[in-house]
Amino acid sequence: MRLKQEQFVPFMIAVGFLTMIIIVWSSFSFTNKQYRVFEENLVEADSLTTMNMRIVGAGDSVGVEDLKGQKTILVFWASWSDKSRSMLDEIEILQNEYDSLKVIAALVKDAEESLAQNKEYPNFVYTDGIKLFNYLKVPGFPSYILFDENSNVLKSNIGYEKGIGYDSLKVFMP
Repeated sequence: MRLKQEQFVPFMIAVGFLTMIIIVWSSFSFTNKQYRVFEENLVEADSLTTMNMRIVGAGDSVGVEDLKGQKTILVFWASWSDKSRSMLDEIEILQNEYDSLKVIAALVKDAEESLAQNKEYPNFVYTDGIKLFNYLKVPGFPSYILFDENSNVLKSNIGYEKGIGYDSLKVFMP
């Protein structure tokens, strides 16, 4: 079937519109699938709390289970990401209010050398988080996982919006 010349432009507009709808739908579906896989991995990951992460600049390593008895936030972040820094700023304020809160700042998508010798958040434990980040299939950063005193997952979040590192976590504090 051949199109008449006057039908070609409307036909191409219709094809372009349908293509755009398919691309948008596919993008949302893919993103939702990534979030579901991450949530499933959190539930099913037996080694989540026992997997050790190497402490940056030290020969030691730490895992969430090592901090059992205290609420712990595991934050996946990158030193060059402004949103990561904003989230860490909010979590630092929360940590200053609650001394029992421990923070593991797991560096991902970054080289350790990019982390300054003078750590900006002195009470955080800085680790190489790439292995755990990939294991959990975390779909983005900054992201965090909040653990209770028994190393059970209380809350997780992917991405940053103002207040997500302070307001949404404060409700879980004693």
